Amino acid sequence: MRFDVDDFVEQCRAALDESEPQLAVRDVVARAVSQPAAIKAALGTPNGWKTEPLHIDDRFTVLHFIWPPTLELFPHEHKMWSTVGIYGGIEDNTLYRRDGDRVVVSGHRRGEAGDVLLLGADAIHSVENPSRQWTAAIHVYGSDFFAHPRLQWDLKTGEPQPFSLANSKALLAATEAHFRSEASGGPGV
Repeated sequence: MRFDVDDFVEQCRAALDESEPQLAVRDVVARAVSQPAAIKAALGTPNGWKTEPLHIDDRFTVLHFIWPPTLELFPHEHKMWSTVGIYGGIEDNTLYRRDGDRVVVSGHRRGEAGDVLLLGADAIHSVENPSRQWTAAIHVYGSDFFAHPRLQWDLKTGEPQPFSLANSKALLAATEAHFRSEASGGPGV
């Protein structure tokens, strides 16, 4: 089986016209991540953090994410549903609920290769890669991921602030640099 990005996007577009779009998209994503070797052949073997847009329009966004080992991403919201298909590694999600301006933990969910995780439009979560392997996933969002303002929360203080893609990318880069330095016996070991 071959993973073709254009075909995947068209299957997601067709799924959006179903009576339960997120569930229909889940089925498309589940079929794709059941063949991780095909995704790796098309998108490359995970060996560096990545947030790669595969499709963006006002109806949906498809992103290819590679999380570095030991990543701890802050709590954040999407303000749209999301479907996450993991095709390599582990992704631990901590789920939160609002408590005034702050958020409090309301649950946990682990995803491993072959799993598909669903988040509702009102979900708040943080992501952790607890392993020493790269986590690789295809994310489908129920709108234009980059067009909607949203919040993130500080891990230590719990204070909300506007979501910053630049801060996310800086955290991913710093986590990768720390992991590679540690793995090579460099500073911080």
